[in-house]
Amino acid sequence: MTLTQRLVELSPLPARQSKQIAQQLLHALDPRHDPTVAQSVCAVLGIAPSAFPHDHRPPGFAVWSGSVEAVARIARVVPVVTLSNVSHWDEQETDVAALLAPHLRAHHPSWQLGFAKPDARAVDTVARLHGREPTEMLHVGDSLDYDVRGALAAGAKAVWITSRTPSTEALRLLAKHPGRVTVVPDLTRAVEHIEQITLPSTHTIRSTTP
Repeated sequence: MTLTQRLVELSPLPARQSKQIAQQLLHALDPRHDPTVAQSVCAVLGIAPSAFPHDHRPPGFAVWSGSVEAVARIARVVPVVTLSNVSHWDEQETDVAALLAPHLRAHHPSWQLGFAKPDARAVDTVARLHGREPTEMLHVGDSLDYDVRGALAAGAKAVWITSRTPSTEALRLLAKHPGRVTVVPDLTRAVEHIEQITLPSTHTIRSTTP
């Protein structure tokens, strides 16, 4: 259970509303620099400050099956960094960079950046940290609302991993950004797409772009 889920249970607000508020606040705040974070979050969610679960200890973070191998393949052709929407409390027990070592150039959790996807500043900040323009970046993720919208807002391209048929709303979004989003059914296809556009003479594309 994440800290957000625990706060949603405590909040008198509707679950969907409290979840959205909690994520927006928690994912972009560093409690090491602002000791009033917990009180601020409780105030917005209508929770007594004393009820904040300071004892929160999430289970260890688990990467998708095949993720390490996928990152290793991608790292052979382009530098790889991660950009994760996560709170300090939920990541404190896990060294994500170590899970994907030695293939990552860097790991950038939103709580350290101060911005969370789909805020364009999250992608833009990561690009600047590595001396790149957002337009040079390709963001891979499985969330339309966070990964795809966040990348597009910053001017980057995106690979959207989804096994579902895109909704009408999703298709409208993709149509507004022709050529900037590639839709693939799984992580393996995402890797193949990246290899194909990087090494076009040795790989065959098998993804689809609505």
